[in-house]
Amino acid sequence: NFSCGCIFDKKIKEPHFKKSKHFEDLSASFAINAKNEQLGAHYSWLVENHKPFKVKQPYVEATFENPSYPEEPIIVPAVQLQNPPDQADFKHPRYYFISPALTKLDCKLYNIKITAYTDKSKREVLTQHENQLLSRINSDSCIKSEFMERMNEAARESDWQQRQ
Repeated sequence: NFSCGCIFDKKIKEPHFKKSKHFEDLSASFAINAKNEQLGAHYSWLVENHKPFKVKQPYVEATFENPSYPEEPIIVPAVQLQNPPDQADFKHPRYYFISPALTKLDCKLYNIKITAYTDKSKREVLTQHENQLLSRINSDSCIKSEFMERMNEAARESDWQQRQ
């Protein structure tokens, strides 16, 4: 019996990466913080701007559903990723979003959205891109020791399967 894990209704489907008019999902997850006995987490989302805007420096931000206070979404600015000087630039701009630490995470689908504006004044929206992220962890019932034990078991099983 794994208190960290979630049992989902068959109607809950794993979200897939999406491609909209301007953005394409490259990665999205909840990063689990196991520093303390009570697990923490944060949102992590990477997208590619495959159809750049006519605006030279758009302002791009993400809105994440707040697990603790759904009526107060978490809004974070994008970090535009750059390759090191000795490597070629990305073909298209890439934006990374990371939320502050979440104090709670339930077993459910969370809404995530990107909004691109013409500038930091946020008066004119260029586009939006939406998706969902599935949490398979209930942070209220999950403790570090159990979580780490189960993750180590999964890693050992994966290693064993790769050797077969």
